[in-house]
Amino acid sequence: MRPRAIAYFEWLILGTIALGIVQSYLGWDSLIALAGTTQSNSAVFVLLTQALTIALIVALTLLVSRWRSRVAMWISIILFAIGIPSVFSLAAHGLLAGAHFITVLQTFGQLVAYGLLFTPEARAWMKAGTSPRAGVMG
Repeated sequence: MRPRAIAYFEWLILGTIALGIVQSYLGWDSLIALAGTTQSNSAVFVLLTQALTIALIVALTLLVSRWRSRVAMWISIILFAIGIPSVFSLAAHGLLAGAHFITVLQTFGQLVAYGLLFTPEARAWMKAGTSPRAGVMG
């Protein structure tokens, strides 16, 4: 059985994805305008980029929370860490689309979620997934 920290991690990440969808809806015009400077069909570009990003995050999250993948965990954490400077840069230049407080909630939610992966119960559960008998236990 998954520990609570792992379940909370999954819920928080999926919740931040939902916030991102709301953020995209609220800032749709800004996203289209920004993408329009480099893309001829900006709506398709934005939708495709967001769909691929969401699919990647959901896949990594499920690999961590359901299949105990340490590789997916570290890829996810690294992608989050790489994205932090971008968030600050966009905020500093006034380029955040939608409601700014949603970006703050998303970032904080993700930070808490990734922190949950380092709790003792989550670490023990992840470590148990590397043994040959892990599938039998849980």
